[in-house]
Amino acid sequence: MKYFIFIILFATSGCFYFGKYTYHDIIKKQSDEWSIRDALIVLASPIAHNLYDKRTNIKIMATPYYPSVIFAIQRIAQRINHWTEEQFRINTEQLLKDNIGLYIEWETNHLVDSRGNYFRSIEQVDSLMLLITIENNAWPSYIPDITNLEERIFLVNDKGEFIKPKYVWGKRKNQLAITERMFVMFHFTKRDGNATEANYHFLRGSENMYLIIQGFEMDIKLTLPLSMMK
Repeated sequence: MKYFIFIILFATSGCFYFGKYTYHDIIKKQSDEWSIRDALIVLASPIAHNLYDKRTNIKIMATPYYPSVIFAIQRIAQRINHWTEEQFRINTEQLLKDNIGLYIEWETNHLVDSRGNYFRSIEQVDSLMLLITIENNAWPSYIPDITNLEERIFLVNDKGEFIKPKYVWGKRKNQLAITERMFVMFHFTKRDGNATEANYHFLRGSENMYLIIQGFEMDIKLTLPLSMMK
């Protein structure tokens, strides 16, 4: 996306607060009332990163495709591409379905889960897409192997349970010499990606989830607050 670099710069500046408006203030409004600044705050606020961690040269940014993040991405894209409201709705519906498994009832602006129930709890979310950006600030003196990077990515909940991605898509090289951006899909109702356990949900009882990426100079852990999964 053409606006992605700008979003990263905004996100890493720490400027999530403008005047009296914060993320939680903005999402109380309908997305068609958001300004570009509002949309950027909504998009940037849930992003987790280790950009200021001096212990490692590997810098990772994780963008969870929460519903509010998807709406922010699409409102920014609408401004840039001059979409009609109908085009915005069509594109937003597709992103919600593909990336978090939710739907939107436009008449009421309520999110709906895959079973047709209004979205009220994170336990109604069956899956979630994350966009992970990885940069190597020590290139060319340090070029780690990322051939099996897919096997080194996990989500951990507050109980210490972990899940592996259902799939990882977008990695271009087997060595980290360029910026890599990958889409990583996690399913929350399956412990190991194969067997479903009755009534199990990975996020139950958690306030945060933690993205773990292993195998670099040190294991990297990013905190993603579940209070923003709305």
